Amino acid sequence: MSQRYTDHNPSNSWNDNNNRNSRHSSHDNRHSKQNGNPIGKWIQKRRRHRNNSSSSTSTPSGPVGTEARALQNIQRNAQHFHYPSQGFVTPVEHSLLYAMIQYPELYPESAVRKEIEEEEFDVYLEVKDDCDGGGGDGRKATTTATTTTTTDSSLQPARESYAQLSALLALSAEKNPAKATPEQSERSSNNSNTSSVEPSSQQLSIGQILCRKILRTITQYSDAHSLDRNHEIRELLNPVEKRCQLRNEQAALKQLLPAYAGYTLSLMTGNPLPLLIGAAALTGKDPMMEENTNVSGFRGMGGRTGNLETAGLLDECEDE
Repeated sequence: MSQRYTDHNPSNSWNDNNNRNSRHSSHDNRHSKQNGNPIGKWIQKRRRHRNNSSSSTSTPSGPVGTEARALQNIQRNAQHFHYPSQGFVTPVEHSLLYAMIQYPELYPESAVRKEIEEEEFDVYLEVKDDCDGGGGDGRKATTTATTTTTTDSSLQPARESYAQLSALLALSAEKNPAKATPEQSERSSNNSNTSSVEPSSQQLSIGQILCRKILRTITQYSDAHSLDRNHEIRELLNPVEKRCQLRNEQAALKQLLPAYAGYTLSLMTGNPLPLLIGAAALTGKDPMMEENTNVSGFRGMGGRTGNLETAGLLDECEDE
């Protein structure tokens, strides 16, 4: 009868147990050192931060692209032109016309002119109602221009504001030249006998055409509600002028800072070169010249439109 023997060496089992224990102890030592060592904690924190940032960027939340830009424009305009807290029923920042005015280099001038003529600007006046939380028709008993109240809900006018139109005018003054392009003026002179549009309209700049159309909307609204034209026009144009004044101050500060810095550096080093470089910024082209010309033209058009007799003659000429 055969017997099976196993070669069992107690020393070998002791060595195996010793190796396993040493591996576990070394792993525990590394783990404890990594947790107890400030460098190890910093490395772990950086890894967690990197993982969190990568996961957040892989799944973007919130609006992106065109919608994100529109929301940024709404926030900026709400700050500078005092939008109502409840917002507007139809935000102008979502319109194609706003994009055309903001990026004139992307659209042909003829397309912008056509869009201005076809746009209905009265839809940008209506403010959302507080009661419906932004929905509904936004009907209220008061307007920004009058405090007349009524008990009949069918006769209650919509609460309206000129803030969006002021923002659109200010954007046009900032982004568009004060005069029509030479190509547009030449085209209007060549087509003066065959064009269905008046040559004077073709020779106006984008800002002038936009201002004239918006002023027509304001006068129609003021006449329909028996309001003073001059008061309503000033309510439209005052925020535009204030925004232009603020941008003038910011531009002047940008021009003066290099001159002051160059003057100070020249006094400290005795080198006149920084002073000359700073002075060059003062003698450069005024970056606000086009915008100031546009706003001045808006003011003149508003003054003429506010005059009832002159406005009546202008309306008759435009109807013809």
